[in-house]
Formats: sequence, C-alpha cells, structure tokens
Amino acid sequence: MWKGPREGRRSILPILDLRERNYRLAVVNGWLVWLGDTFLNPNIVLSGFAAKLGAPGALIGLLPALLQAGGMVPQAFLAPYVARFPQKIVLYRKVAALRLLGVVLMAFSAFLLGPWPGLLFAGFLLGLLLNALFTGVSSLPFWEVVAKTIPPERRAALFSARNLVGGLLAFLAGFLVREILALPLPFPLPYALLFSLGALSFGLGWHLFGQVDEPVEAPRTARLDLKAPLLRPGFRRYLRVRVVLGLAGMAEPFYAVYAVRALGQGEELGLYLSLYALSFTLSNLLWARLAEKGSKGVLRAGAALGFLAPLLALLLPPPLFGLVFLLQGAYLAALNLATTTYLLNLAPPEERSASIGLGNTVAGVFAFSTVLGGWVADRAGFSILFLLAAGLYALAFGLGSRLPEEG
Repeated sequence: MWKGPREGRRSILPILDLRERNYRLAVVNGWLVWLGDTFLNPNIVLSGFAAKLGAPGALIGLLPALLQAGGMVPQAFLAPYVARFPQKIVLYRKVAALRLLGVVLMAFSAFLLGPWPGLLFAGFLLGLLLNALFTGVSSLPFWEVVAKTIPPERRAALFSARNLVGGLLAFLAGFLVREILALPLPFPLPYALLFSLGALSFGLGWHLFGQVDEPVEAPRTARLDLKAPLLRPGFRRYLRVRVVLGLAGMAEPFYAVYAVRALGQGEELGLYLSLYALSFTLSNLLWARLAEKGSKGVLRAGAALGFLAPLLALLLPPPLFGLVFLLQGAYLAALNLATTTYLLNLAPPEERSASIGLGNTVAGVFAFSTVLGGWVADRAGFSILFLLAAGLYALAFGLGSRLPEEG
C-alpha cells in the first residue's frame, strides 16, 4: 500500500524523493534496466552487431521486434493466468532467472562461437528470443504491481525518475560502449563484453524490483473479458494510435544501419548511444512536467518529433548525423512515457489487466514492423523507408488529437 513521503527535508527534485520503499525499488530498478538496455540497445548495439555479421535488413529488423513484441504480444493471453495470483510479484520473481539466462546465452555465444558465424548468430538469436519470451511473461505482472503500489499522481514521476538518472547513467555508459568497441580485440569479443555487462545490470535490476512489497488482493478467478475494453471508444482510439506508432517505428533500428553502411560511421555507434541517452534523459524533465497535465499532449509532441527524425536522417552530412539520435532520444522518451501512463490512467480498475494485456499485445504485434522496414530498406532503399516512417508519424499526430482526456 502506498504511503506518502515522510515529513522532512524536501527533495530538490520531487521525482527523486526515494524515501518510500516501493517507489525507491521501482526507480532503482529502472536505473539498472537503463544500463542493461544501453549495453544491449537493439537499435544501435544489436543492429550494429548484426550488420557486422552481414545479416540482411529484414533479419536486422527482427532483433528489436523480438525484444519489443516478445515482451508485449503474450500479455493478452497471459492476463487470465496473471489475474489468479494474489501477488503478481511472485510470478515476476519466478521468470527473472529465465530472462537472465537468455542474456547470458548471448554473452557466451559471443565469447565462444566467434570462429563460426552461423552458430554465433544462432546462439545470439536463441538467447535474444529466450529473453524476449520471458519478458512477455513478466511484463504484465510488472505493470500490475506498479498500478497497485504507485498511485496515479506519482506514476509519471516514477517513470521520469527512472529515466532521468537511468538516462544519465546510460549517457556515461555510451562512452564505455565506444571504448569497448574500439578495443584491439577480434570480433565479436567486444560485443561479448557488452552482453556480459548487460546481463549484470539486468540481473541486479530485476532482483531489486522483485523485493517490492505488493499488497495481497483476492485472486480474480472469473473469466477475464478481453472484449470489455474494446467497448469503450476511448480505448479503441488509443489502440489506433498505438498501431500507427508501431508501424512508424519500422525505421528506428535503421538509423544506425544507415550510419554504418551508407555513411561509414560504424566507429561512432558509442557516441550515438550517448547522444541518444542524453537526449532521452534531459527531455524527460520536460515530458514529466507536461504529463502532469495529461499524457495526450506528450504523445502528440513525441509523434511530431518522430516525423522530423527520418527527414533529418536524409538531409544531414555524416559529421552531423548524431543529431538524428538526439531527436530519436527525445521523441521515444515522450512516446514511452505517454503511452504507458495514458493506458494506466485510462483503464478502470476492474478492466486493468484486460486493458493492459490487450493494448500491449496489439502494440507488440505491430512491433514487427521493423522486419518490414528491413525489407523496404533492402528493396527500395533507406530514402523510401525514412519517408514512409515520417508519413506514419504525421498520421499518429493527427489521430492523437481524437484521444479523450484522462481522468
């Protein structure tokens, strides 16, 4: 049960008031997950790894799709099972070790299978798939626990606090990534080190969130009605926006691929990672303030910036290409914050599991748009891919105006 912060000195930044235990654990979990996501960033590190292996565009697009869709697609099917747990954190703890096993398999493959590129990629892909699959099992319990332990007025602050410090850590880690990739070691040993650091960060972060004190609630044994949220016009409009945003995301991993293959900027991936993390972090200060008045405006701002990024990618010279990642960090921060908080605030308590599960499952299916993006890049070129993404972000901006206000 939520307990407000105790009396005492006021924090300089209220979002970083960590005196409440559950809030503190959820925030620090986010910081460590940020580090893990930096070392295994799908749009930069993993795409760069696959590009160096010579993987085709569609296969490169599959990597971020597996991570995103694997964590979201199973949720609607798992929602009835999760609803039976009096404490969802129990299920979260059980699958954390299996998620970690997938990342460890990626690291071991990179350490041991370098002389056999086919086996290396197979082991890497199997570990990624294992991690993604069990992320899907743990994702719904995570959101349920957040909804039960963090009150609505503190949820935007929670995600902003996670992103603020976590993004700063990721910014610094980006320079470490750059140094590791520049080490005089044969490929893929630098990536093996990155995958190992990711496993360490994720493992500790998942362990800490598993210590959250979740209140017990009566298990819901009644059949979960996944159609109920669809009866609400507001939820249907939300789904339309999520679908279009998912399609617009088809270009996200290909800015790094474009930099490596078309611009010859492969050695700058670590710098791009730092710029992305810095932008994501600093922009969250603005998005958090705007989200206090409602997430709808933040979502539309993110879509507007998403429209600009692919256009800039086509216009900027190689030395200035890092600006694309600055913009990408800002709009993905806005969209990540807005889509999660809007869904949590939109769903009535009795439909929370169904709304979260259905919404994330639909969005997860369209995360595979990056595979389509890879096919478009291979067949029609990066210019067509980026222009298509810009058009879809413009459409999402327009559809976002029709979303109902929260509350």
